[in-house]
Amino acid sequence: MMYDAVFFRRIRCLTPDPSGRWLDRPDQSVAVRDGRIVAMGDQEDAVRQALTGVPYSVYSGRGKLLLPALANLHGHIAMTLFRNQADDRNLHDWLFQVIFPREAHLNESVVRAGTRLGLLEMIRSGTGAAADMYYYHETIAEAAVEAGFRLNFSCDAKETNPAGETIVQPRLMQDALRLAEQAPDQLLRASLLVHSVYLYDQKLYPELAELAADLNCPVQVHVSETAREVDECLALHGRRPPAQLAEYGFFRTPTLAAHCVHLDDADRRILAERDVTCVHNPASNLKLGSGFADVPALLNAGIRVGLGTDGAASNNTLDLYRDMHLAALAAKGLHRDAAALPATDILRMATLDGMKGLGFTQSGRIEPGAAADLQVVDLDRPELTPLGQPASALVYCATGSCVESTMVAGRWLMKKRELMTLDEEKILAEARAASDWINAQA
Repeated sequence: MMYDAVFFRRIRCLTPDPSGRWLDRPDQSVAVRDGRIVAMGDQEDAVRQALTGVPYSVYSGRGKLLLPALANLHGHIAMTLFRNQADDRNLHDWLFQVIFPREAHLNESVVRAGTRLGLLEMIRSGTGAAADMYYYHETIAEAAVEAGFRLNFSCDAKETNPAGETIVQPRLMQDALRLAEQAPDQLLRASLLVHSVYLYDQKLYPELAELAADLNCPVQVHVSETAREVDECLALHGRRPPAQLAEYGFFRTPTLAAHCVHLDDADRRILAERDVTCVHNPASNLKLGSGFADVPALLNAGIRVGLGTDGAASNNTLDLYRDMHLAALAAKGLHRDAAALPATDILRMATLDGMKGLGFTQSGRIEPGAAADLQVVDLDRPELTPLGQPASALVYCATGSCVESTMVAGRWLMKKRELMTLDEEKILAEARAASDWINAQA
């Protein structure tokens, strides 16, 4: 892969240290080459030395803020095609009356068009890595690599046998893991897709859990998204969803548990003991009337929390800045405490902790040796003037439109609002055509 060697000159940097504390450093010089940050500091000439012998471009930091690219820990990227099609419904009606009838007509071409559209939107709003839970995972992974985007994709390792029975097929997950291993610049991670505790034949769950353990692969799963899910799990099994998933044998490998809205203390203990990453999706959960996760309670239990947009069919955008804002306000309203979930915690969830949850452990911070997964925010905007505390400005004021540039693995995906790896006009046209086609089938 071609890398961009870049010298960021006299730019303000906002980065977490290893403990998660945010460091606001003005007038920094930062050198990027071969996909990584190789030097930084306030001595411009010393930092330039790290680029000796390679051609590089200079990025002026005047009026700019450099910070880690965002991590979107839960979504169904191709569902951007269902945007504004299923609004003002609860989750059950949303799924069974609108979404599932459309998904019955999915094909590779439609998923590719929707995925490219979603990647375009995320790159434009400063996101450099995401988790995806959807069908046609090979097509989705290919689109991410073409865009230069980091992706933890998930594989549905089930198939129908000649007798018409749904079975677990280990080969599918093994192939997905190989696909991730072969990706350039470690852009891909592969997870096992487990939709939820309620959607499959019960006999499949222990087999899926054993497959994840045997292959030591991560898992993506929806957990306790609605009160109905919890009530039905209790009625069927006598256990709440986290306990039932643990009973099946899950949580032995890294797990992204999306939503975690309806949890009690025992649920949180299970998730904390097994080092599960919970993914807060405030916009989607609020819009579907499901409630929203008690993030301060999760953090107090010692659980890593990341942020997600969920799909654009239920959000209806993939701009993670909007979810950062909502997450902060929801926590303060729930606890009636203005100090609940401060902006610095939200920003850490969206960067350092989010990248850890995705498995991209070299990302999420700005320091020598870290992966060059970065975004540049334009500070010369009315909504960011005066700037005040940068973390507050990003969480309470900014939107994705404030992002000027996005870099992943030392490669510009967007530079000064020009997309470098995607053809926006073509993607928008293909997405409109795919959306029209699938809506006509439903």
